[in-house]
Amino acid sequence: MVSGKPSVELDPEQELIINPEPIVVSNDSGKFIITPVAEYSISARVVSTRSYKGKWTASLSKIDLALVWGKLSDKKMDKFISYKQRNRWYFYRYSPEFPLDNIYIITHSSNNHIIPSNYNLSLALKEISKNDLVEIKGYLVNVSGFSGRKKVFWTTSKSRNDSGDRSCELVYAKTIRINDKIFR
Repeated sequence: MVSGKPSVELDPEQELIINPEPIVVSNDSGKFIITPVAEYSISARVVSTRSYKGKWTASLSKIDLALVWGKLSDKKMDKFISYKQRNRWYFYRYSPEFPLDNIYIITHSSNNHIIPSNYNLSLALKEISKNDLVEIKGYLVNVSGFSGRKKVFWTTSKSRNDSGDRSCELVYAKTIRINDKIFR
């Protein structure tokens, strides 16, 4: 990693993984198999954060980050667009004067369900605030397993061009940079 703050102008990078090594997680909510789908790296500005608890998904990923990059990362755009999160979704609303189109928003923003790979990263996630510049490196993952006796699944998007249901990135984070601090 280079020193300084994350560069938020570039698109996220991903590379598909062939024959991934599954990660097994057991906690109070159940037993889960986390399967890496692609190596993943994103540098972006945080436009919203949301914490969750209570459901099995929160036992793996307590925090979602709504992230923007490219032209959306410019804080001047915030006078035209607003973001919010609810129920593991993120929403945006923009004014008629907004200089970019809906396609640009879809391809330069995402809701990220972050699964920290260790305790230090779970603490780092709690420090992230709106307008922080972040870089997250790890894997896009799918999750399967059991919560109690119920079979459960949670899948990641593998595209930056989708929207709506199942368009969120499910990220197993190995490294997180918040502004100029790096956490592993």
